[in-house]
Amino acid sequence: MRVNFLMTCFAIGAVIIVITFFLTVPGTWLPQEEKVSQPSENQPREQEDYAYELRDYQGKLAVFSYGEERPRKVFDVYINTLPEYDRQQLTAGVPVKDYEELLLRIEDYSS
Repeated sequence: MRVNFLMTCFAIGAVIIVITFFLTVPGTWLPQEEKVSQPSENQPREQEDYAYELRDYQGKLAVFSYGEERPRKVFDVYINTLPEYDRQQLTAGVPVKDYEELLLRIEDYSS
């Protein structure tokens, strides 16, 4: 009985410490979810602003250098398996600013 009481007290104390820690930690210490913004339909696309473009190429997801017609890489991600919105975006072409954003978008489309 005494052991159960001590274990309960220990568990409650641990929970209080964890809750106190998370309530006092600044938000910058916690991982933040990155948001990848879509370009507005009304904004013109400047070639020098983008390094890559994701597009449909023969029914698959492909990476192009921005403004090029030959893909740099074609993935085994079939466009017809993606949601309608993603299919429309890839048909029009999704501009990508840098390599890090490219990796995030490829991961989004392939998962």
